[in-house]
Amino acid sequence: MTGDPYSGSPHDIRRPRPPQLDEKRFRAAGLATSIVAALIAVVGILVARGIFGIPVFGPISAGVWGGAATIVYALVAFICGPLATALMVLLLRTTPSPITYFGWIVGLVTAVAAVIPLTTGADLSVKIATALINAAVGIAVGALTVSAARRSILYVPPTEDLQTPFG
Repeated sequence: MTGDPYSGSPHDIRRPRPPQLDEKRFRAAGLATSIVAALIAVVGILVARGIFGIPVFGPISAGVWGGAATIVYALVAFICGPLATALMVLLLRTTPSPITYFGWIVGLVTAVAAVIPLTTGADLSVKIATALINAAVGIAVGALTVSAARRSILYVPPTEDLQTPFG
């Protein structure tokens, strides 16, 4: 077996290098995540209005697409992608377990987004449909951002021995 016999052991005292992020790839993934989030919002509204007849974001007379609120809702979902990407970059640069903290933050924000519609005075079917769409957008944004981050992190091996064990 070749190499340092102490590599990976408690005696391996080398200067660690922080992981680096392939920012170009990660930002492209953030844009793709935004598109997916907006499409989930649109599909959710189409399913609610068109299949189940639930008047989400406007009266049922507005048709399967609803009104301008559908576009605004899709744009808000789209904005979740860059926000999640920026949060992940910040956490990768500042925290010891960035993906864990990201999961908690996005999970709690998603829970809030899913619960808020349930507290309104709308019909129960509208409340449930909106909560489910919000949850789907949040879960997708969180999962896609974590996946993109894991695939965009470039691990650099440690360099420069700080101490040579036993010698």
